[in-house]
Amino acid sequence: MSALQSLTYNVVSSLGDGTGIPEAELHDLIARHERLAHLCDQLEACADKLPVWPNEMEAGRLREALEAYVERAAEHEDLLVTQTFGRSLQSPLAEALIHHVDLRHIDDLIHAQDLIAALGTTPTANARISAETFGYMLRCFFAASRQAMVLEELAILMLGHESLTPDGKSLLINGLCRRVA
Repeated sequence: MSALQSLTYNVVSSLGDGTGIPEAELHDLIARHERLAHLCDQLEACADKLPVWPNEMEAGRLREALEAYVERAAEHEDLLVTQTFGRSLQSPLAEALIHHVDLRHIDDLIHAQDLIAALGTTPTANARISAETFGYMLRCFFAASRQAMVLEELAILMLGHESLTPDGKSLLINGLCRRVA
């Protein structure tokens, strides 16, 4: 289950009890999104330089950043599945939103793994994909990742509008403003 599912469970279970959504969870989500946004910026810069491929050092740095992203996502997903296993949300809209966000995260992970493989190819012209294909792969990842972050934050705002604290709402709105600017 995703961070959105965990937060939404907290929203649904805290509605009316006056506790609100724990801001620590929101800070963690925004911090993960900031790291991912930085990675997207790096990959976009790489795409903008094409048809010149990244040198071996830059490719290694990008590959390591993507591997770290995939690893953190896997660790986080396992933790959330353990915490929320068996809990069901009571709103079909909430479940549909969460399902859509989860599918976007899965797409992001698949794109990241494809980029890791592409960045691991040898620098000989015959052994790697075309610059156009690589550019398309980069753009698919960073465009989709940015959209997924916005969707996730909007969904939390919508689903948690009654139990987000003013500071929590502000945190999410500021994150959205940075992403859509």
